[in-house]
Amino acid sequence: MAPRVRQYTGPYERWVFGQNLGRPFSFPAIRDWSSRYFAALMDSSGPLPDVSRVKFKPEPGADAERVDIRYPPLWNNGQGLSVRPFCFYNPESTSSTLSEDLGDRIDRLLETFDQVTEVSDELTGRKTRARYRVNFPINPLSWTQEYDASAEVAGYQPQATPPKAIIAVIDDGIPFANCTYLNASGRTRVSHCWLQAARSNGPAPVPFGREVSNGEIDTLRLTHGREEEALYRAAGAIDTGLPEIGNYLRRETTHGAHTLSMAAGKRLGVPVDPSLDDIEIIAVQLPNSISWDTSGFGKEMYMLSALHYVFDRAKCIAQAHGLTQELPLVVNFSYGWSSGRHDGASEMDSAIQELLTSRRALAPSFLVMPSGNTFEDEMHANFQEDAFKDGEISIGWQVQPDDSTSSYVEMWLPEGLDPDGYTFEVTPPRGLTCDTPPSLAVQGAPRFLRGDPRDFVNLSIDGAVVGQISVDKNRGTRWRAMVALAPSTPINMTDNEPPRWAAAGRWVLTLKRTATSEPLPPDGFINVWVQRDDDPSELRTGGRQSYLVELDKPPHMKPALPEYTQPLDPLRGFGSMNGVANAELVTRVGGFVQSSGTPARYSSAGGLLNTTTDAPATWGVQVAISGVSDRSQTLPGTVGQGVYSGARSILIGTSGAAPQVARAMVRALAANLDPVSGMTPQQYDAPNPVKNVQLKARLGTYKTPHLWAGG
Repeated sequence: MAPRVRQYTGPYERWVFGQNLGRPFSFPAIRDWSSRYFAALMDSSGPLPDVSRVKFKPEPGADAERVDIRYPPLWNNGQGLSVRPFCFYNPESTSSTLSEDLGDRIDRLLETFDQVTEVSDELTGRKTRARYRVNFPINPLSWTQEYDASAEVAGYQPQATPPKAIIAVIDDGIPFANCTYLNASGRTRVSHCWLQAARSNGPAPVPFGREVSNGEIDTLRLTHGREEEALYRAAGAIDTGLPEIGNYLRRETTHGAHTLSMAAGKRLGVPVDPSLDDIEIIAVQLPNSISWDTSGFGKEMYMLSALHYVFDRAKCIAQAHGLTQELPLVVNFSYGWSSGRHDGASEMDSAIQELLTSRRALAPSFLVMPSGNTFEDEMHANFQEDAFKDGEISIGWQVQPDDSTSSYVEMWLPEGLDPDGYTFEVTPPRGLTCDTPPSLAVQGAPRFLRGDPRDFVNLSIDGAVVGQISVDKNRGTRWRAMVALAPSTPINMTDNEPPRWAAAGRWVLTLKRTATSEPLPPDGFINVWVQRDDDPSELRTGGRQSYLVELDKPPHMKPALPEYTQPLDPLRGFGSMNGVANAELVTRVGGFVQSSGTPARYSSAGGLLNTTTDAPATWGVQVAISGVSDRSQTLPGTVGQGVYSGARSILIGTSGAAPQVARAMVRALAANLDPVSGMTPQQYDAPNPVKNVQLKARLGTYKTPHLWAGG
């Protein structure tokens, strides 16, 4: 029997945590759940829970126990922010097990928080409750035993000369001891590095993981010399006992090694560049589980905590150097996912916008993110009003064989649309029939005392649950229909349950409406996004990317050269923008080929709509700046530096373009210049207006000179 609909359970939570749903296919920390340490988000403008008042009853009738709630170092103490990260410990007896009732226990914990976070509306007098989201678990070995967010960072030493700007990188596999980050005096420029998944080593000013300061890095370098692998083991950055950190830094290169070197490293084989000494480095290494999971869910607490940490430590750096003002700050975060709202109103987008707005009032502050790499992957479709035929629209969803991870697709209705009469249906591949009709009325989704309006139906074939369909009003403002599918290859289950899997092939998603249903508004449209599900080679998840298919068109080869035409087909790369980079103040970076100046084929773009005029109209956020992501058609990728000193790295994608933009911006700010000084304004003066609009949606307003960090 599948878990009931709980007060706080959204579509991803229900699938990922559901023992008889998607939990057996989740990554080990959830699949083999043993941790009682949770990451979470609070979505409310009210005060954070008073940790002294929160008590939890593990079972009905049991004595209440105090919940250990922790807030990471919060920028401005979290004041004036509506989305904030926190983590907590479930004080239940460690002798019991967490299995199918996991959701119930989480539900009771969050209900406990509600009791101390209710806020009275000044106008109506009604109580409002916070909206909570439970994220990935925290390994018990990473939980800091004595946490004090106000404590000084052990070993931190101010530089002899105050820095003029700060560059921060949030990524995986951070090689903080690489000699490319040494200043002219041989000391590290990495002032603070938070290894979020590392084993805790005692009292610390971070709630989990381990923080390494510049003084500790310099001491480790003196102790271990050129034995950098031994150094990383001693620092807890290599730990075979923790799957969330593991042996990742034993690799020759990592994603984080490449982006950090592009953003802040010296070039190999060239003299020292003294100007880099003016720029301090802050780094955050995310858990491996951030890349493992394919849902796009559950990562926000770690990501948002990383941003708060960077902002807080930047403030500490300024104070330690006796500065009365904040330093200019540029953060590179070469990460993202493909689905989501794409309207700037998700939890992460809202939190990012609030943080940047708050800090920009004090000093120049920029968050640089890649546009994404899915332009050609057929993972996005856009439907305007004229796409409805006989009251419905349909799109095919091709699920590949031998996919070892769950697959997800989302369909978003325009905000403000009355969904009365709209119904979402799913049809399995030819020859298969679901046990119960996989259909949900959007307007019929029940309301709950807590959480969003939502409804679920399990996809069952021959008695086996192979997926879930849902409708929910995300954050109470916008309707979403969604499908989650089990892997398409048999996976060994727990508790002697026989294997179950979803069929590979073409699933069909259909949105129907009645003759009296409200049509899409003139400026409204329906978007479909497939969630990213490829296989990070270093993690070996066995994921294979699903994609969308237009039902009324035969398969066709992609043209060798881009076609600048209107109207665009529903299935399009325009609108494939990184799903977590939609806050207005984010600097979005596309990629271009250095030898030709043309967009990289995979580089994602802002949204475009068909119009009756000469050129399409834009919607949503757009690419601001482009950087080199490929050297040429025959030399793909950019060259950076690897994990160990002297190693090189090649990375293909807009993740390699973004840190070049961040590097150019922080160096300009350190020189007291405009952040885009030194960049070339893009010229769009082709006689074809469609080409101009489409090129700008991919390349943005400025182009950054290539910064080859590999030497």
